Amino acid sequence: MLEEYLYRKLMRSRAFHRYVRTIYAYVNGLPPPHVQDRYNDKTLNQYDFLFKPTRYQKFNAYRKVFADEWLKAFGFRK
Repeated sequence: MLEEYLYRKLMRSRAFHRYVRTIYAYVNGLPPPHVQDRYNDKTLNQYDFLFKPTRYQKFNAYRKVFADEWLKAFGFRK
């Protein structure tokens, strides 16, 4: 019961969510939230700053995963 009370209090806390946003931005290489909040354009959000791979990068990643899975499926070692 105390645990649930503390959990709800934490989830309602603005300071906690501000802290989590700051950590999330740091880990994902985004500008800090206070910089993101300065944009007057309401269409921008933190997801606009995320890495967007090119078609070549996606294909190359797929090729590597496919080759790795193929080798594992047929019992070959790397």
